[in-house]
Amino acid sequence: MNSAQESPQVKKKLVKTLKTSQKLKKIMAWYFIKGKLYSKLPWKQVAWSVSGFPTEFLWAYNVYPFLPENCATIAAARHKSQELIEYAEACGYCRDLCSYFKTNIGAYDSKLPAQFGGLEKPDLMTCTNTVCDTHVKWFQTQSRNLNVPLFVWDIPAYVSGSDEKTMNRYLDYVTDQFWEFTDFMYDHTGKKFNQKKFIKTVKKADELAVLWRELFKYRKQIPAPLGYADTLGDVFPMFALPGKNRGIKFYRELVEEVKEAAKVGKGVVEDEKYRLLFEGIPFWYKIKFFHQLANFGAVVTYEPYTWSFGVRREIFDDDIDRSLREMAKSLIHTPYWYNLETRVEYFKKVIEEYKIDGVILHNNLSCRPSTTGMADLKQIIQEELGIPVLLLTCDMNDPRAFSEAPMQTRLESFIELLESRA
Repeated sequence: MNSAQESPQVKKKLVKTLKTSQKLKKIMAWYFIKGKLYSKLPWKQVAWSVSGFPTEFLWAYNVYPFLPENCATIAAARHKSQELIEYAEACGYCRDLCSYFKTNIGAYDSKLPAQFGGLEKPDLMTCTNTVCDTHVKWFQTQSRNLNVPLFVWDIPAYVSGSDEKTMNRYLDYVTDQFWEFTDFMYDHTGKKFNQKKFIKTVKKADELAVLWRELFKYRKQIPAPLGYADTLGDVFPMFALPGKNRGIKFYRELVEEVKEAAKVGKGVVEDEKYRLLFEGIPFWYKIKFFHQLANFGAVVTYEPYTWSFGVRREIFDDDIDRSLREMAKSLIHTPYWYNLETRVEYFKKVIEEYKIDGVILHNNLSCRPSTTGMADLKQIIQEELGIPVLLLTCDMNDPRAFSEAPMQTRLESFIELLESRA
């Protein structure tokens, strides 16, 4: 680019975030204040958990779930993550490790308040290797550091060539661990498994997932009434409040607002030109990147990251074993576990359904599961679909991996490719 006049960025445009999304601040404030209260009351229990673990299982025991990953994103958004990461590295953790993990180490040791990503000591921890296998070592490390009991739910990966017999064996393995989980909860909370309360809670979690998926249906419309600038925050109840009425009420309002916008053809970006797919975890310290896309008339209309949290929890009142097997399937079949072959077909389907013009891939230095095979994915999309793909190598929580000027230049070049195809 020789001058500002030659840049595709003509003028700054505002992203029309939804009114309902503004209510999320109050929900998050309620969540953290209540969680802090639970951590102070001796007759209440607090747990640390991870994305991928069915949080509603903890709510069914009235155990309050905190998610260190979510707290890490808050630290990054408040521009605290780098100092926390550097603290962890000074303690001996290498730079190549997950930046969420290192942010958690720094945040807990520094006793940061919740508004900056801090969190209280838990009574117990639960995690799973689905979505991310680093979760296991992360929580093992913190379990030892804090002297807190840990339950690990091991979820096998369903890879190419796995037959029905293998899948049935996997389902047996996963459901058996559920009963181990109930034993663990009894040992550390004194509470027995209450099937009636469990079913009620899981049904509410499923209702939340149904509402979340309904939002994505409206995003297929041109112009898109909902974009990533909203969903990257609005996904919070999906992993923190499944099974709770507060999350359901919020999503019902959100769906109604999006439905009305779609009815009158109101887009979240003025003069929508380009519909994008963004793959990967966002750079939480640079959220304005997704707002800047509006300057080019571009909007992210689909992202596997937030879609993946909308996991259905089908449950049957009279058959708990069948219900558990269905939930086990949902844990095994998640986009973050897809092999390259399945992932390519998934992307092709989404690109067609959402009328995607271009794809942005975040080659996240901190997340192997989501970035493995990304270079191959880029090549296949470009060669077989003829769609421009921008591959960005950054980090979700470590701002040291983000360089503003080169990023802007690459983004503008990507927009020029989209323009050339218009």
